[in-house]
Amino acid sequence: MFVLHSTPYPSFKVVIVTILLSVFIARYYIPVRSPGPMGHPWKYRIISGTFAFILDFTHFFEPIIGIPYYTLLNIIVDSFDPIKIRPFDHGEVLYHDQYIANVLVRMYTPTNRSKESLLPVIIFFHGGGFFFGSIYSHDTMNYHLSMYTGAKVIAVNYRLTPGVHYPTPIEEGVSVAKYVMDNYQEFSIDPTHVFLCGDSAGGNMAVVVERHLRRQRKPVVRGVLLLYPLLQLVHYRLASYQTYLPYRLLSLLREDMLVQVANFYVNTSFSQDELFHNRHLSLSDYEKFYSKLNLSSLDTNYDDIRKHNYLSQSSHPDTWKLFDENISPLLADDEILHNSPATFIVACTYDVLLSDAQLYFERLQRLNVKDVIYREYRIFHGVMTFVDFPVAFNEAFEIISDSAQFVINRTAQ
Repeated sequence: MFVLHSTPYPSFKVVIVTILLSVFIARYYIPVRSPGPMGHPWKYRIISGTFAFILDFTHFFEPIIGIPYYTLLNIIVDSFDPIKIRPFDHGEVLYHDQYIANVLVRMYTPTNRSKESLLPVIIFFHGGGFFFGSIYSHDTMNYHLSMYTGAKVIAVNYRLTPGVHYPTPIEEGVSVAKYVMDNYQEFSIDPTHVFLCGDSAGGNMAVVVERHLRRQRKPVVRGVLLLYPLLQLVHYRLASYQTYLPYRLLSLLREDMLVQVANFYVNTSFSQDELFHNRHLSLSDYEKFYSKLNLSSLDTNYDDIRKHNYLSQSSHPDTWKLFDENISPLLADDEILHNSPATFIVACTYDVLLSDAQLYFERLQRLNVKDVIYREYRIFHGVMTFVDFPVAFNEAFEIISDSAQFVINRTAQ
């Protein structure tokens, strides 16, 4: 006698969940394009897809709850700080939050130095296009930077745009740096070993803050570390923009986000079409950009004016603001650059800002600035915020290690 057994079918709930999960993956993860060969490309796909989802999520809720998407994005990222598992923290570095010159900072102090010794100090400015990021988003990176260098790290939580505009973030950065340098004994730091560091927009701040301190005849900054820095807001058709903008790196470096960097920071009114086709520039503006760099506009390593038949007859009313050397420090006069302190430039191969780093290095070289190091890493912009398990990248630790060596070599002199 045969007994027929019915084949079990998945429940209706399982089918629905499977369909929804498939749609989610197809919507956010499958479309991610890798900009080139890299270690752990699956991590990059997961990170980029997740950011794409979070951006859609925050845009969806923006009109419902009346909070801008970029504020929601910061709230989501920062909310992980108090609950973050810190497997890397074995007590090598102590950290706490406090206010310096009315600005919130997070201070990291290595424990392997004697209490009597004065430590080098790294004052760090986080990236995020001036409207995103915080001392919390860069916490793990700064912990390791302090551990690897044996230096005190002071991460500055400057106020973000568009709640404020330039020059407020710079003023807050200068205030913190001045207070630390003037009151070095309070922080047990060596005033002759002060370093400024920043990634992306924070790299812009590190350069500009150093120049402000130099003009105010403060003690000489020993070195500046620029991690894939944003150094100009004028020209959006440089080679690296044309190569990597189509990849929408991390789902964040895309036109609708990048246009807000300039508009929020400088309080301008550019459209995406104007900026990313250089329609905010006249031919005179275009030539002025290259004359500031002492480069020909026909230098096809970076650009070719013959490709730019869409330049405007006249400048956008706000274009002049972008040429300010405190907005676009790449365009400062030769004398200012010539007196730059020791500089470590980190460039990422897969980055719309790669040309910024290359041009800055080339300018410093041409001006015979003595102590300049340029390193390029085959990884994507923003990698320094991905040093936590399970999304850590080896290249991020290479950058931290090389940055630490730059500091160590100049504190031993």
